[in-house]
Amino acid sequence: MSLIHLLALPRVFQASPLRADSDTAQMLDAIQSVGGLSGVGRWFVGDWLLENGFYRPISSASLALDYALYGEHTWGYCLTNWLLLWAIALGTALMVPRLLGVSPSWGWGVAIAISAQYTGLARALGSHSSWWGALAVLGGVWVARSGIQGSVQRLLRWELLLAVGALFWGWDRMLSADYTRLIEWVPSRTALLGTAFAVWAVVCWLVGLERRQWGWVGIGGALYLLGLGAYEQPIMLAPFLLTVMWVRRRESARQILQVAGAIIACVVLIALLRVSLVTTEPTRYQRQQLRSTLSGPVLTYLSDLVPPISQWHYWRAVGWEPMVWFFKQPWDHLVGLVLYVGVGTAFFRDWKRFRYGIGWHALTLLPMAFLHFFEHYMVLPQVGKTLTDCLLIGWGAERVRALAGGV
Repeated sequence: MSLIHLLALPRVFQASPLRADSDTAQMLDAIQSVGGLSGVGRWFVGDWLLENGFYRPISSASLALDYALYGEHTWGYCLTNWLLLWAIALGTALMVPRLLGVSPSWGWGVAIAISAQYTGLARALGSHSSWWGALAVLGGVWVARSGIQGSVQRLLRWELLLAVGALFWGWDRMLSADYTRLIEWVPSRTALLGTAFAVWAVVCWLVGLERRQWGWVGIGGALYLLGLGAYEQPIMLAPFLLTVMWVRRRESARQILQVAGAIIACVVLIALLRVSLVTTEPTRYQRQQLRSTLSGPVLTYLSDLVPPISQWHYWRAVGWEPMVWFFKQPWDHLVGLVLYVGVGTAFFRDWKRFRYGIGWHALTLLPMAFLHFFEHYMVLPQVGKTLTDCLLIGWGAERVRALAGGV
C-alpha cells in the first residue's frame, strides 16, 4: 500500500503555484491577516478561512500550520494532503476486518484499492477493463465444464453469469475512480482531514469494543470531534455508526453504550458550536452550491449507488434505431446492464456481507448529491464504495472458483 502511494509522490512537487487557485489565495490572505499561526484562535470562535458560513476550525488551523512551516511553497501543502490520503488508506486497512469480522487481508485489499485510486494507478488499469474480459472468464470456465448436461448445465450457466457479473462490476467500478487532483488542490484539505479523523475514530471505537477498554472510546470521540471540526460530511456517519452499535449490542452492552454516547456527544457539541459561533442564515456561497432542481440530485445519487441508472439519458438520446448497434458503445451499455444482474443477486443473497459498505456509501454521499460536484465530496463515500466493490469482486471470485472446481 505504501509503495503504491509513492507513485503519487512526484505530484507533490509538480503542483501549480498556490495563488493560481482563487480559493487558496483567499485562504492565504486570511491566514496572513491574523498573523499566521499566532492568530489561529480566531478560527475556533467564528467562520473559517473563506468566511462562507462554515465552522471548520481544524481545517483552518491545519492550513495555518502549513503556512508557518512552508510559507507559500506549494509542495508543503501538497505533502500534507498526500500524507492524509495515506492515513485514510491505512485506517481503512485496520477498520475493515474489525467492522466486518473478516481476516486482515480483506482490510489490506481494500486499502490497496483505495491507494490505487488516490495515486492514479486505478485509472491507468481502468483503460484495460472491459466487459469483453468478463465474458472471456465466463467463456473459459464454461468451456472447461462443457461436459455437464441437462438442467444442471443450464443452472450453472446462469450461476456463472451472475458470478462474473458481480466480479466485473466490482472491478470496473473500482478502477473508474481517480483522486490524484486532491493532492494538488489545497482546499481539499477539509475533506481529507474530515475523512482521516473519522476513519481513525471508527478504528479506535472498534478496538475499544474488542478490548473492552473505555480509553479507546475516548480517543475515538476526540478524533471524531476533530473530523467534525474539519468538515461537515462526517456527521453522516453518526446514524451509520449508531446502527452498527445496535447490530453488535450483544457483544458488550456497556462498551456499546459508551461508543453511542461518544458519537451523540460529538454531534451535539459540534452542532451547538456551529449554531452559536457562525451565522445560521444561508450565505450566498451556500445558495450557489445548491443544485436548482430535485431531479438532478436524485439521478446523481441513484446513479452512483446503482450505475446502470446513469444509462437513462443515453438511451433516451440514441433510441433503439437499428443503426445504433453497429457501434461499440450501445453494446457496452447493454452487456453491462445484463451483467449487473449479478450485482443485484449478490446484494439479495448475501446482504449482510454488503450492508456496511452500502450503508457507509449511501449515507455519506446523500447530502453531497444536492450540491454541484467537486472531487473532494467523494473522499468519505469512496471508503464505503470501494469496500462494496472489493466485496463484489470477492463474492464473484468465490463462485467462479466453486463452479470451476474439479476442472
